[in-house]
Amino acid sequence: MLKIQLEELETFVAVAKSGNFSNAADVLNITSSVVSRTIKKLEQKLQTTLFNRTTRKVIITQEGVWLLKNANEILEKTNNIENYLGEKGRHPSGRLVIDGAAPFILHAISPLIANFNELYPDISLVMHSNESNIDLIDRKVDVAIRIGELEDSTLKARKLGECFRRIYASPGYILNKGSPINSSQLDKHTCLGFIKPEKLNTWPVSNDDEKMIKIIPNIVADNGETLRQLAINDCGIACLSSFTVKEDVAEGRLVPLLDQQIINHPIPIYAVFYSDNAINKRLHCFLDFISKHISLY
Repeated sequence: MLKIQLEELETFVAVAKSGNFSNAADVLNITSSVVSRTIKKLEQKLQTTLFNRTTRKVIITQEGVWLLKNANEILEKTNNIENYLGEKGRHPSGRLVIDGAAPFILHAISPLIANFNELYPDISLVMHSNESNIDLIDRKVDVAIRIGELEDSTLKARKLGECFRRIYASPGYILNKGSPINSSQLDKHTCLGFIKPEKLNTWPVSNDDEKMIKIIPNIVADNGETLRQLAINDCGIACLSSFTVKEDVAEGRLVPLLDQQIINHPIPIYAVFYSDNAINKRLHCFLDFISKHISLY
């Protein structure tokens, strides 16, 4: 009888997802030698090769791919049993690491944290801001917030909502430079744009062909929060997600422009995480709370 242990499957999944023994050891908080011995023992039990090793990385075999699918399902069901029965009635606790773009963390998540802490005082939140997609295992992140369509099929995702981008300028800029009457006049103004990704410099305002226009920015930055501050300080016209500037608009720091030409182009917002974290009780509580209380308009 094989008697495969859950710890062996957890180690196998960590190696498969991280790409090498060293990263898997970091994720599991054990040594690389323990990871190596565990994988070797599992291969002996199954009488098959799960990884082809090189000096720099491990490559999963066809048999390993099959086992990965089934191991994920087994671990999820096991975690579900433990969370439902083993933790039933207990308050969720422990460390939860969250990653997201700075504007989203500042304007959509941060205002909710005080109330979340009151409900779940035993959950310790760690929040990181990154403008680009990161490797969740490599950075030891439990959940990442990603804005836009997803491309990574190895992750599970929960949609939090949608946001819309609009065109804004400060009253001071409008006083000095005037306000564009239509989108064709934007090239006569100082446009604030992104260094990357380049697609964010396509603004949701229609041109003569009823298509969105691509602007050539005069000033560029690597994140939306910097562009917001530039716009507030009379530096130019910016295209920003509505959730980042709703207070600025309400208090008169920014003014919406070209509303009649705006194309309503919804952008999805997802919380993404690895499948073996899908039913983590801390994560479940956080996502439920955020989904219920988040304000994106």
